[in-house]
Amino acid sequence: MDVFSRLIARKFRNIAGGRYEEIAKRYREFLLLPEEFVLPEIHSILMPVDRFSGNIPEELYEILSAYPGASVTVVYISEKRTLLLIEQTLGRDEAEKLKRAKMEFAERVAAEIASRLEMHGLRVRHRQFIGSKSDDVVKMMEGEEFDLLVISRSYGSEVTKISPISPLVLKIVQHVDKPTIVY
Repeated sequence: MDVFSRLIARKFRNIAGGRYEEIAKRYREFLLLPEEFVLPEIHSILMPVDRFSGNIPEELYEILSAYPGASVTVVYISEKRTLLLIEQTLGRDEAEKLKRAKMEFAERVAAEIASRLEMHGLRVRHRQFIGSKSDDVVKMMEGEEFDLLVISRSYGSEVTKISPISPLVLKIVQHVDKPTIVY
């Protein structure tokens, strides 16, 4: 705290005058303590994607490249409930065709993202499966396997002006206690 106090005092020495001490006392709880200022070590990153995730901004690739040696797992989860509804509505054959098409699309998307991450020096593996987009991500993050979650704000559904972040992403972020980047 002493480093931050000196920094703020130097910055606002001629502006706040004698009021700095009063301001520092009132807002002390909002300043980071030295032990809180330490960045967590990131060795493994989970990156769930789907058809709503859209194009990943180049800035995100650059941010992730700041973790040299980290491994990234790109996972494409297709919603099991949706496939069950299609099977009930259109029949098993149509559902199987759709399932194959979805898995091929998932493979292409995950492989494309993986190759871009590899170009930035990260170790990457990718996979796809059918399950629950929110529950499976939360379960994967609860284990000790991943240190960081990187997720699109539109993961699970399209975003709107009224809802700039997907309800699914809000649910996931509320249940994950590890660092998260929402892009």
